[in-house]
Amino acid sequence: MTPSLDHPPSKGPGPLMMLAFLTATACSIHVFESLVMRLLPLPFIRLGLSNIVVMYLLFEKKPLQALVVSITKSLVGGAVTFTLVSPAVFLSLGGGLAAIFAMWAALNLNLGFTEYGVSVVGAIAHVMTQLLLVQKVVLPGTQVFVLTPLLLFLGLLSGILTAWVLMLVKERFSKHKIGKHEEKN
Repeated sequence: MTPSLDHPPSKGPGPLMMLAFLTATACSIHVFESLVMRLLPLPFIRLGLSNIVVMYLLFEKKPLQALVVSITKSLVGGAVTFTLVSPAVFLSLGGGLAAIFAMWAALNLNLGFTEYGVSVVGAIAHVMTQLLLVQKVVLPGTQVFVLTPLLLFLGLLSGILTAWVLMLVKERFSKHKIGKHEEKN
C-alpha cells in the first residue's frame, strides 16, 4: 500500500530536522534573553535558559549535537545582537564549552546526578570559566574574582531553574514521543 498525498505517513521529524529545530530554539532563547537582560542593572548576567536545549541533548546521549547547538547559539546570538566581535561571544563560547564538558562528565561518570545536579555543575563550570577568561584574557590584572560569590549564587539559581524547565520539556517530549525514532524491521 502506498501512502496517499492527502494523508502522509505519520512519522516524527528526522534527526537533522530535530537538530535544526533545537538549534533554532536555542538561538531564539539566547537572543531574547540577551536583549531582555541588557535592561537590568547587571547587563552581563544571563539566566542561561538556552542551555535547556544543550542539556536535553546531553541527556539524550547526543554530545556532538549539544556542541553544535552551543557554538551556533553563541555565534548567532553575537551576530543578531551586534556583539559578534566582542568579548561577550568569546566568553559565551568558552563558558558554554566548559559547561558541556562538565555536564557530560557528570552524566558519564555515573555519580548519581539528577537533572538538577548536572545543571548546577554546568552553571558553575560556565561561571568559573568565564571569570578565568576575563581575568587572564579579556581584562588581565583586574579583580574580577570578587564577583565569584554573587555569580556562583546566581549560577546555582539559574542551574535549578534550567533543570526544572528541562524536566518539563522532557516530560512533554516523551508524552508526544518527540525526538524518539522508532526503527521498523
